[in-house]
Amino acid sequence: MTHILKQQKFVLSSSSTENNFINQNKFKTLILNFLFRNITFTTPKERIRALNRLEITQISNAVNLPISITHQIISKFLVDLLRFKQFLNKTIIAHNRKNRSKKIRIYLHKIYRLAPIFDFKRARQNIDILHLKLDRLFFWPQIMTQVAIVIFATDLNDKKVKKNIIQSNLRILCDCSAYAFHRTRNKIGFVEVKEVKKLR
Repeated sequence: MTHILKQQKFVLSSSSTENNFINQNKFKTLILNFLFRNITFTTPKERIRALNRLEITQISNAVNLPISITHQIISKFLVDLLRFKQFLNKTIIAHNRKNRSKKIRIYLHKIYRLAPIFDFKRARQNIDILHLKLDRLFFWPQIMTQVAIVIFATDLNDKKVKKNIIQSNLRILCDCSAYAFHRTRNKIGFVEVKEVKKLR
């Protein structure tokens, strides 16, 4: 993935003004919000892919930022996401009844720092509601599947959002397989929007 990113040819400015833009989180939020809701950055085999110049230009125009800034932010995000997925693949996330809420909050916060594209405060509240539901079902999916479901429910019920996060992007962000995601949705009844509102 990093090899693909290095092969792309973009003219990047080294001006201090653009570097200052990159350091501001609001531009990262703008760019990643558009990316997650409009462009699929996963392959059919659920792997991370690099964006092409046309897609970078589309995002740049949509958020009204220079293409060089847009490219730098997206490239850094994709590399960070790849590293985070590698970390998850090497880490056994052990949890029990006492620490499961704490664990999911930790990983939800990690995901939010990586991609601030959802209402974090509302998502934290939805964790407790989700766990009440899972307790009643005696069903406990893996932590990252729970994180994906919480973000999905939070985003779906956010009235300020005009276009929801693309599910394949959300799943790869949370390192959650399509099978685990849809199995959990179906198990707890998140088939339609009216069902998801139970997490509010």
